[in-house]
Amino acid sequence: MKDVVKTFVVVLVVLVVLTITFLVVGNAKYGYELLTTTKLDEKDPTVVVLYDRIKDKTDLRKAEFLSEDLTSEEIVHFVIDNLTKNDYNEKIYEHEKIVCQVTKTIEFTSSTDCKIRIIDNSVFSNYQKKYFISDNEINFDDFNYHGYDCKNDGKKYYCLIDDYTNTIFGYSSYDSAYKSNNQIAIREYYLQIDLRDINRCINYFGEEFCSNFKGKEKPSLSDKTIK
Repeated sequence: MKDVVKTFVVVLVVLVVLTITFLVVGNAKYGYELLTTTKLDEKDPTVVVLYDRIKDKTDLRKAEFLSEDLTSEEIVHFVIDNLTKNDYNEKIYEHEKIVCQVTKTIEFTSSTDCKIRIIDNSVFSNYQKKYFISDNEINFDDFNYHGYDCKNDGKKYYCLIDDYTNTIFGYSSYDSAYKSNNQIAIREYYLQIDLRDINRCINYFGEEFCSNFKGKEKPSLSDKTIK
């Protein structure tokens, strides 16, 4: 009888140790308590919406994403990368003595006529509320990003558009999603390729594409390759 009790106690201690280890390792690796999570289906509406926001993107990718931690610069860059034709107006301004005078306070130096994209500040605030569920105040500082040279007059961005070739391709492949309390964790495979790394580029896309990729559409990659 004593041997049975002793064996039971040993097994119980081992189970407790394994459970604690499982929780500690799980929290350290994934950031949420594995024993209190619910696995979500890939077609769950919330998972679909959340994953669509980050799929294949090269910006705003963080191990632990909290909207309140976003900087104004990150929000502005996100919006610039996701603008639709309804979000802005475009005008051509003639240059005189290498200056394009857009407004009384906004001007650009250029040796040619200036193509200017005009974006209301409200567009950035609307995107922020839609995608990040946040209404924190955005600082509308001047910036240069992805072929945009932008200046703000307090109400609008006036952006000089230059030729720009994106050399960073991002690829995602869904793995799984879990819900814990009011948080959802999405796990994925992610591959990022810089076309300027010619050997890496050729490895995925071949020499013909990599020798002259400007103006070409982004090639697709299979889930197997991404993984």
